[in-house]
Parts: sequence; structure tokens; C-alpha cells
Amino acid sequence: MTEPLFILAPPRSFTTVTSAMIGQHPEMYGLPETNLFVADTYQQLSKFYRVFRPRFGHGLLRAVAELGLGEQTEGNVELAKAWLEEHATVSTADLFRDLAQWAAPRRLVDKSPAFVFRLQNLERLHDGFPEASYLHLVRHPRGNCDSVAKISSEVGSREEGAVEQGHRVRKGPGQIMAAGQPHPENIWMKPHRRVLQFLEQIPAERQLRLRGEDLLSEPDRWLRAIAVWLGISTDHDALDAMKHPELSPFACHGPRNARIGNDPSFLENPALRPYRAKPMSLDDPMEWNPDITFSTEIKDTAELFGYVG
Repeated sequence: MTEPLFILAPPRSFTTVTSAMIGQHPEMYGLPETNLFVADTYQQLSKFYRVFRPRFGHGLLRAVAELGLGEQTEGNVELAKAWLEEHATVSTADLFRDLAQWAAPRRLVDKSPAFVFRLQNLERLHDGFPEASYLHLVRHPRGNCDSVAKISSEVGSREEGAVEQGHRVRKGPGQIMAAGQPHPENIWMKPHRRVLQFLEQIPAERQLRLRGEDLLSEPDRWLRAIAVWLGISTDHDALDAMKHPELSPFACHGPRNARIGNDPSFLENPALRPYRAKPMSLDDPMEWNPDITFSTEIKDTAELFGYVG
């Protein structure tokens, strides 16, 4: 079994499109958000789903249905659910190995943002797959925080409407993290601090840091660089395939009983589009709260990642 690639980044860091692009390489296979390594066993993982949102389990159900049963249908999703419940005490690392065996000889790519919210989650990656590779994907803190604030506002508006209509709403970790006012320390700094700490134990040749804005602005250049780093084919057809994330089996909504599993915005419009990074300041306050500015630590870390100004 070839070792997987894990993309490490907080939410709203271009992880979905990046994973889908890399996963379209004929030697790679991009998964939806499995969230497997937030727990030791599926039994514990299913509690995570129940406490937050059942839709956080959609990606894993879709992956099992697609890879294990050959197609994402309502019936196969129910079979996938039953299979996971039968293996409730199996380690999540072993469940990931099942996915890897079903995808073989292609190499799995997993980008679940939930991994970066606890150092224990990252350690599970290393314990289960000590030879895995890691792509540390970064985004300008302003762009990242603005995107989270926008999504949080939209979700909050929908949930307020649901409450007004008498529906009970349970918040997921994204909303909990951003409840009230999103803060760059929680949204951006803490996740990246964990990733940096974790990657200290990973050999340099098995880790790569990449700015998402660079990848989307110059996909030909950076997709080739990723392929060279991973030691996979750089021929024209392979690199061209990587520019078609919309062809991923997880680049659309799933069946009714597992609709999501990836960023909803990506599911609505998964094709790679022209992108030009906008100049962003590290000094100005947040547009959505002028009382919030970036700390010195955030600025220093952003500059470490190549962001200036």
C-alpha cells in the first residue's frame, strides 16, 4: 500500500479544490472529508457526528460507497453505514487502510480540516501512517478570516430563520469556533501553530508548504511542482487531469442520505476558475469588526509563510 498524502489547513484555505485537483492525477485519489482521525475508533467518531452534525459523516459514507461498493447510491450509503457500524471498534487508521486498499494502486489524498483542531488528531495520522506525506496549505490570514466570517454569518442567518420557524438547531465546530465574533487567533493562528509543531517531527522531504493563492493563480507551475515532490508522473495528460477537479466523484452532491462531504460552495461550482490574488493588509482591522486586528505573532507567522504588507 502506498502511503497517503494529508493536506493540513484550517477551513476556508482552498483545501477542497486543492485535494480534488491532486486527486485527479492518475496515480492519486482525492477523498471527501472523512474526518476519520478525530477519534480512535468509528464508535467514537460516530459520537462526534451526533454531537455536532450528522453531515460531517457524509464524506466517509460516500467514500465507502464509492470505493467499497463502486457507486454512490442511497442503497450503497445505507450499506456503507451498516458496514461501519459492524466495524465500530476497529481503529480509524485501519478503516483508512481499507479505503487505501480499495483505491490501490492510486494513492489517497485526505484534506479533512477537522484534523488541525487538535494535536492529538495529527498524532493519529503519524501513528497510523508514519511514512505519509504532508502538504501544509496556507492562505493569507485576512482572506481566511474574512471567508470564515462570511460563512458564519450566512449559517447564522439560516439558523436564526430555522429557530424562528420552531426548528431546533445544533451548532457544528465551525460555528462554535466562530460564535459571536470570529477571531484570527482561533481561526488562523492556533491551527497553523499546531501544524508547525506537528511537522517538526516529519522529515523535510515528506512535507511541503504551499500558499493556496499561488496554486490557484499558477496551477500549471504548482501542480507540476507537487507532482515532482510526490514522485508521480509529470507527463502532459497527468498534469492536465489535475486541472479538472470537477471530474472527481465527490465534486457533486451525493445521494439524499449523504448529500455533502465536501465544501458546499465547491459542490455547487467545482471547476477550476481563473484566480488572481488580491493585495491584502496585515495591519488594517477586520472589516467585520474594526476592533479586531492581527497580533504580532500572526503577522510574524504570515510573513514566515511569505505574506507581506
